[in-house]
Amino acid sequence: MAQIQSFTLSEAGYVLGRTSAMLNKAVDTGVIYARQRKVGNMTQRLLGPAELRFLRLADELDKDLTPAGRRRLYGALRKLPDDAHKLQLGRLELDLAQIDTDLRDRMAMLEAIRGKIDSKSNRGEAVIRGTTITAHLIAALARDQSVDAILAEFPSLTRDQIDAAVEYAKAYPKRGRPYPTKSLKTALADLANAGAFEDNGDLGEVGPRAIP
Repeated sequence: MAQIQSFTLSEAGYVLGRTSAMLNKAVDTGVIYARQRKVGNMTQRLLGPAELRFLRLADELDKDLTPAGRRRLYGALRKLPDDAHKLQLGRLELDLAQIDTDLRDRMAMLEAIRGKIDSKSNRGEAVIRGTTITAHLIAALARDQSVDAILAEFPSLTRDQIDAAVEYAKAYPKRGRPYPTKSLKTALADLANAGAFEDNGDLGEVGPRAIP
């Protein structure tokens, strides 16, 4: 599994299909180890190839591994070169080729997504490359609105750019206050529609009556 770098927990979670909270718990409980890196006033936890391989293998071998077996497997994986695809563990030989292929595919997907987002814009927020539109804003809108609705409000975007923004937000969640899941335009339109509906309901109740 050559050319693999260290991943933050959110990046590793995206590659593995796990949440950062799950990976944090695995580190806190000593299931895996994490390297630490200072970023400003923050400390990031980083996982490498052995951790990603172990977590994938542990999922597949969950019912067959004792706690001691897990520790032996993890220790062996930490010693295994990144480009070695077979692991000998006592009498057991594990073929890592498919796992490594799957991990590489997910890592390549993450790199492709990163290439479509400018994470170092002048405003300090990640924007969709070639635009000034914030990636996390589009990802938030996609939770509550269809792609077609977003395209109607941001006609300069493509479906591929919207998909990239959504996936980017999964690997790099927004810090601080989240964006609303509806744009101001959509929220005002919904409010206007709701008001019109209420007016129609009132008019219906006040309809003409038959005179006895």
